[in-house]
Amino acid sequence: MLGRQKVQIDRVSLLAKIKRLQVRISMWCKTNGYDNLGNANEHRDDKGRLIWKQSDWEYVDDTYNQIVNNESYTPYKVTLKKMNVLWRKYYVEKYDVH
Repeated sequence: MLGRQKVQIDRVSLLAKIKRLQVRISMWCKTNGYDNLGNANEHRDDKGRLIWKQSDWEYVDDTYNQIVNNESYTPYKVTLKKMNVLWRKYYVEKYDVH
């Protein structure tokens, strides 16, 4: 399974970084509008109509909750890479969270 490698990382540090990403996305939406928030996952019917979506914020929140509620859960490398892409995507200079 290419790209499905488990990553060993400090859970406390990972949770803090994911929480900062949630705040960053929220601040970006406050500046740019919640309607402009991207979707992490989408499903369309045969005619191409959107029938289900998961926003980027929901994706980050679900990952955070999975780590908090399941101590045996370790994220895949692909998940962490996606979080890095989202970190760069939702940059707002005046709300920069280090």
